[in-house]
Amino acid sequence: MNKLIAFIVGLTLVGTEVFLASAEQALEKVEKESPEDAPSIEQIIKKAEDAYTHIKDYTGRINKTERFDNELEKATLECKFAKPYKVYVKYVTSKKGMEALYVQGWNDNEVKAHKGSFPDITVNLDPYGGMAMDGNHHPITQFGLGEMIKVIAKNLRKAKSRGEGDIKVSDGGVLFGQPVWKIQVRYPKGGYFTTAKEDETLWDISKRTGQNMYLLLHANKEYDDPDDPDEGDKVFVPRYYGGKGEMFFSKKTFLPVKTSTWDWNGRLYESYEITEIKLNVNLTPKDFDPDNPQYDF
Repeated sequence: MNKLIAFIVGLTLVGTEVFLASAEQALEKVEKESPEDAPSIEQIIKKAEDAYTHIKDYTGRINKTERFDNELEKATLECKFAKPYKVYVKYVTSKKGMEALYVQGWNDNEVKAHKGSFPDITVNLDPYGGMAMDGNHHPITQFGLGEMIKVIAKNLRKAKSRGEGDIKVSDGGVLFGQPVWKIQVRYPKGGYFTTAKEDETLWDISKRTGQNMYLLLHANKEYDDPDDPDEGDKVFVPRYYGGKGEMFFSKKTFLPVKTSTWDWNGRLYESYEITEIKLNVNLTPKDFDPDNPQYDF
């Protein structure tokens, strides 16, 4: 049942018609301005955060690329997301037919999933367990645009407050049919060591330090599994989420449409892009019900 699910963090564009209408007016002004009038980093972040507050639900298609050791794995999937926290995903390439459903507070907070190929058995999984995380940088509990904006904002603001890193904003042309702003950033290599406590896993250390679990695994090559640390081990915690990043924010919505991260060895670590999105589509409980006749649970 290995590679039963892969969930994304990462990543889905959302917004509201009200916000889009006001953003369209802002875009008309932006298009008349010179490149020197690009918004500041803080302005982009703040507008993205404000836009997300208007989000109720969305559907979309996501292309993701994630590094596992020396290999990059790619997949395309369709997704549905609704607040406060409901997620449905279906793979249309790579693991075609795989479906997963997670609703916070439902099903004992486990993921209901099936792999879409023989033997196709529906199971309930710990979202942080090996089967749910296999082939995956992010648990389904950290899915979507909200988490994406949170990670971007945290790292950019940290670099600004510390007075380090190289951050640039420029016109990014048109991406997936939308005019975009492009943010390029280089973060210095650095971090600190923390001592693993008794029975602590990398998940526990992730929660304690606020750094992504898989990034901890990527940065500490002596570990193959989140359960590997022993009491007293020195675990390296990177200060930033990668050494280089590129982020593209829509000029219409100020929401990210693509984000890519490279590690400190110059290798692509992960990339997420949203090529199709429908905002505030009034999803119903049926959209997050495994008995939905459109699903194959």
